Amino acid sequence: MIRPFIRIIFAAVLLFSGLLQAQTMHFPINIYDGQDIETCTGTFSDSGGDTLTYYGNNESYSITFTAQNDSEGPSYIKLGFVFFELGQNDFLYIHDGEDENAELIATGSGMNLRGEEVWSTGSSLHVRFISSETDTARGWWADIACFELCDAFYADITTDQGTFDFCPEAQTVNFSASADYYGGDPEGSLENITYQWNFDGILKEDAQVSHDYENPGAYPFRLIIEDPQNGCIIDTIITVRLATFPNFNNTIATADTVCSGEIFSLVGNVNTISWTGFPTVVDTVAFVGVNEIFVSSLDFDVFPEEQQIVFQDDFDRICINIEHEDFGHLIFELQCPNGSSVVLHDIGPGGAHLGEPVVLLYNETPGDIPGVGYEYCFTTSPQYGLMNETSFQFHNYTDQAGDLYFNQPYLPQGSYTPAESFQNLIGCPLNGEWTVKVEDVVTGTSGHVMGWSMFFNEDFYPDSLIFTPEIVEEKWFDQNGNELGNNPVSTSVETQVLEHFEFTFRATDNFGCQWDTTLVITVQPLPKAEIVSEFEIPVCEGDSTVLTVVPNLIGDEIHWLYQWMLEGEDLEGRIYDTIMAKQVATYMVRVTDTLTGCFDFFDLAVTDQNCDLNVPNVFTPNNDGINDVFEIENLEHYPGSVMVIYNRHGKKVFEHNDYYLNWWDGSNQPEGTYYYVLTYKRQGVRKQTQGVITIIR
Repeated sequence: MIRPFIRIIFAAVLLFSGLLQAQTMHFPINIYDGQDIETCTGTFSDSGGDTLTYYGNNESYSITFTAQNDSEGPSYIKLGFVFFELGQNDFLYIHDGEDENAELIATGSGMNLRGEEVWSTGSSLHVRFISSETDTARGWWADIACFELCDAFYADITTDQGTFDFCPEAQTVNFSASADYYGGDPEGSLENITYQWNFDGILKEDAQVSHDYENPGAYPFRLIIEDPQNGCIIDTIITVRLATFPNFNNTIATADTVCSGEIFSLVGNVNTISWTGFPTVVDTVAFVGVNEIFVSSLDFDVFPEEQQIVFQDDFDRICINIEHEDFGHLIFELQCPNGSSVVLHDIGPGGAHLGEPVVLLYNETPGDIPGVGYEYCFTTSPQYGLMNETSFQFHNYTDQAGDLYFNQPYLPQGSYTPAESFQNLIGCPLNGEWTVKVEDVVTGTSGHVMGWSMFFNEDFYPDSLIFTPEIVEEKWFDQNGNELGNNPVSTSVETQVLEHFEFTFRATDNFGCQWDTTLVITVQPLPKAEIVSEFEIPVCEGDSTVLTVVPNLIGDEIHWLYQWMLEGEDLEGRIYDTIMAKQVATYMVRVTDTLTGCFDFFDLAVTDQNCDLNVPNVFTPNNDGINDVFEIENLEHYPGSVMVIYNRHGKKVFEHNDYYLNWWDGSNQPEGTYYYVLTYKRQGVRKQTQGVITIIR
C-alpha cells in the first residue's frame, strides 16, 4: 500500500500520562464524559489515564472529538491507537459523526485496535465505552490528529505476482493500481480517478498496465494518481528489481574421488552479487611484481555532498581478486578521497599462494601468463582473522600453463580482518576518488590483480541504485533429485563398478529465484572377495585349515595388499592371501586395492567339532532298514579312506578306496566274525585302525 505521507506510531509503553500533559492535552474518557472536544492535538485514554492502570467495572462513558478547523478547507479527525487492551466483555465503539446515530465504523475489543488508525469522513468521531461487571484490563492510549482530505488519499499498487522483485528472465509484469480515502470519500464517488504511469519515458494510462523486463537491475517507474473531483494527487516512485546472478565459487566436496560407501561432505558456497546503478567494480588483469605496483581508483558522486564515514561499520567491504605466489610478500592499502588510508594486509611470514598462480619456475618469460584469481575481502565482520594469522589450506590444481601442482598451500578466498582498523576512515567523504594499491616488496615472486570492488553500508544508497539479493535456503540433491539435506551435508554412495555421480547444490534467494551448480564425484568400487577354507568348517578338533582370499573376478587381485587380523587385531607379518588357521576364532583380512586406495574387510569364523571315528563291532544285514550295513560314523571328515575286510580264514572279501557311503552290506557272506583294516589321513598324516566286525542275520 502506497501512502502519500509518513505515519510513525511509537511502540513504547507510556507509563505516566503526566509526561505528555506537559506538552499536549490529555483526555481520559471518564473526566471528559459527554463532552465534545474541539482539537487537533492531544492524547486520549481510558479512565486509568495510562497504560498500566486498569479501568473499572460497569463503566459507561462517551466522548466526541471534532476537528479544530483553522484552514480554509474542511478538516477531519483521526485516532491512532498506540496501545489497546480490553477485557473479553468490554467494548469501545467509534461512530463516524457527532453521536451514536452516526455510522459505526470501528468496534474495539481485546487488542484488535492496537497499532490501528480510525479516520473520519466528517469533522467528528464519537466514542462510546462500556465495561462489564467482571472484566477489566489496561485500556487504551491514542493520539489525536487532524488531517486534510488529501492526506487521507492513498493508493494500492500491486503486480499479478504479488511482488516487485523478480528473477532475471524475459517476462511481462502486469501492474494494477487503485485509490481510496481512509474512512471513505466524503465528497462523492471515485469514478473519475486518473492513472498515469511513466516507465522510463514510456507513458501508459489505465488502472491496469503491463511492462516488459529481462535483465538484472533496478527499474524505477513513476505513477501519478489524481482525483480531479477533490483535487487530490498521489505522486510516487516504485522500483521493480530483477535479481542478479550469484556465483558458486568455492563450492566443493571434501574429495572429488571416493571409495564406495565412504562418507564425504558437500559444502556449498553461494555468493550473491550486488547490483549498482554506478561503478563499484574495476575489471582488469594487471601484473604485480617487485617493480610493478598496482594502483587503481573508483570515483563516486552519487551521495549527498556532506555524507561521510561516521562509524567504521559505515564502510561495508573492499574485495580484491588476485593470484600471487606468496601473500607474505604483498601490501594491500586503501586510500579515501581526503587522503586517509588503511592498510588491509601487510607483509609477513607468508608461505602460501593467493588463488592459483602460474609459478615463475615453469615460465620462460616471468609473469606472462595470469593465473586464476580468488576474491579476498576485508570487512568489519570477517570470516577469518588477519591474513598473516590465518591457517593455510591445501589443494591440487592445474595452472593456466598446464602444469599440475599437488598439495599446494593457499589462503582460502573469503573475508578477512584488515591489518589496520577501518576507524582510520572515519571522516572520509563518500563522494570522490577511492584508491587501492597492491605492492609486491620481495624479488622473485609475482602475480596478477584481476579486479577489485568496494561497497559502503547499503543503507546509504537510494533503493534504485543498489540492492543485494539474500539467500534464504540452501539444499543438496543427488542425481536422482532426492534431497540430501541442508548445506553443508555429508553423504556416501555405494557402487560395484567405477561410476561418476552428480550432486546439485541449489540456493533460493529472497526474490524467489532458484540457482544451482553441480559437482561430479567419482566413486570407485571396493575389492570384492571371499575367504575360502581348505577344510569344511567346522573343522575337526585340533585340526588346522588354510584360509585363502579368493577374488570375485580373477585378475582383480594383481594390485591387492592383504593384512590378516585375529579377533580384530592385526597379525604381524600376515600380509599374504593365505593364512594357516590353527585356533578356533574369527579371522578377518583387510584387502586394499593399491590402484585406488580403496579397501574392504572380509571375515570367516573358524569353529570345530568332534570328528572321532565311531566304528561298530556288529551289523545285521536283514533288510529291515536298521543297521543293515557296516557304517562308520564321522568318516565323511576323512575322504579317500581305504577299507579292506577279511574273513576268519584271512581271505579278502571286500575292498574300497573311498569308503564313505559305499558301506559293506556283507553280501554273499555268512554270519560270523570278520576282520577290517581302515586306512585314512588326518592333517596329511596317514593313519590306520583295525578291528573285528560281526555279521548277524
